[in-house]
Amino acid sequence: MRRLAWRSGRWLYGLARGEVLNDMATNGEAYVQSSVLSNTRLSGGALTVFDVGANTGEWTRSFLEQLPAIRLGTTRIFLFEPVPSTYARLRANLDGISKDALARAFKLAVSDTAGTAEMAVFSEEGGTNSLEFDATTSPEIVKVERVDLTTFCETHDVQHIHLLKCDTEGHDSLVLKGALGLLRAERIDIAQFEYNHRWIHARAFLKDVFDLVVGLPYSVARVCPHHIEIFEAWHPEMERFFEGNYLLVRDPSVGWFDARAGRFDASNTYA
Repeated sequence: MRRLAWRSGRWLYGLARGEVLNDMATNGEAYVQSSVLSNTRLSGGALTVFDVGANTGEWTRSFLEQLPAIRLGTTRIFLFEPVPSTYARLRANLDGISKDALARAFKLAVSDTAGTAEMAVFSEEGGTNSLEFDATTSPEIVKVERVDLTTFCETHDVQHIHLLKCDTEGHDSLVLKGALGLLRAERIDIAQFEYNHRWIHARAFLKDVFDLVVGLPYSVARVCPHHIEIFEAWHPEMERFFEGNYLLVRDPSVGWFDARAGRFDASNTYA
């Protein structure tokens, strides 16, 4: 009986807080892609997209399916996947959907510093491989090269990123920390990042992201199926470690979305 009550309470809890299933087509990720595409049609220069934690390329495939053919020649996608076996599958998938001039894959992990790191591989093509793991897990460990985004952009002459997607299984706050130089220079319009229980292994919190952009022209928002929720400020109620996607949105880019602002009140509820 208790488990039934627990499940019922958990379902109601998730419903009240707008939790959704982790399905790219319906959880709002495709909506973010579409919104960026719709609002950058008249931007000068190339449309630049970063896919950090690309795995086998599912997110990029979704983006390319929405990309008009007329924009193929003016779009650049940079993909990062450090696990050798997963990277090989990613390259094979890209060969079938894009040319190197459009999408380039790099066998690199993205972090806050350059160098080498140990990465836990739970499955060769799984989406849970991570730089963040603890002693209770028994994965295969591989050495990977890592880079920070600020240095990478300087090295590869990337002046602006219209959309950065980050899905690094708990390492996301450090990826954003490594992009701080770009954020300070307002060289990123939208940074999407995943938040879930893997952040616990990294000893990281959503508060770290709020603190990262204090004084910068960025808002933190949660991705919903057909809109985004912009948070006035961090609140402890946010640290639930439920699977979800969030954004850093540069102030001039808020208008790209159906953006709904809300706040927590004295009852610790959000609306």
